[in-house]
Amino acid sequence: MSGGRHQRSFKNYLLDPHFQLKYTGYLVLIAIALSAALGIILWRTSDAVISQSQKSVNLGEEVVKRGRDVVEESKKVSQVVKMNIVKDPDYKDNPALREAFDEDAKKQDERLNQQQADLEAQANRLKEQSTQLAQQRSTMAWALMGVLVALVVLIGLAGIMVTHRVAGPIFKMKRHLREVGEGHLKVPGALRKGDELVHFFETFADMVRDLRKRQESEIAMLDEALESLRGKASDADLKPLEDLKKEMQDSLG
Repeated sequence: MSGGRHQRSFKNYLLDPHFQLKYTGYLVLIAIALSAALGIILWRTSDAVISQSQKSVNLGEEVVKRGRDVVEESKKVSQVVKMNIVKDPDYKDNPALREAFDEDAKKQDERLNQQQADLEAQANRLKEQSTQLAQQRSTMAWALMGVLVALVVLIGLAGIMVTHRVAGPIFKMKRHLREVGEGHLKVPGALRKGDELVHFFETFADMVRDLRKRQESEIAMLDEALESLRGKASDADLKPLEDLKKEMQDSLG
């Protein structure tokens, strides 16, 4: 058999739509169910990560708020102490001591302000990370959806191709069975490479060969009978037998 004869055209892949679409549908439904389960697991996992990240952001904001309150209270305490020191005769009459206190109070305020700034920066970083995680989850969700849709489509196409390997031989068998039913005993050609039901089809081909041999034997017997009757019977009497012989020969292709 030539290679061109075994080539498949995509439009002919649905030889038996009912059979092929039925089992392809089963495969697609299984793929959709597995894809949905995988998607739900990944979504819940990412949702837990996002939720934990949001809790960290809320905690950071709470820490910043409390730190701000501590700084404000410290400043108030520093102002009160400063006012009392101004009234204190020891500090009032000792500018160097007062200057040392002011310098220390200034450093304390700067340290508190720096701590407050560090807390706010940390809270902002946590908030940015939370936003990035949400964006990444959205991107992942769309990418996953695209991959799963492509997977379902590919499984559907694969299902049609696989069922075609079964539907093809069945389709060919039906055609040859009709031919046999009409009296044509033509031996079917081999199946295409990759088709299923090979042993079943070979058994059918062997049956056709056996029928051909039997019919060839009957034609030979009929031919001998005609030869023995020639000269003993008229051509008109032999004509039905001649027609039967021709019909039997024609059925052999």
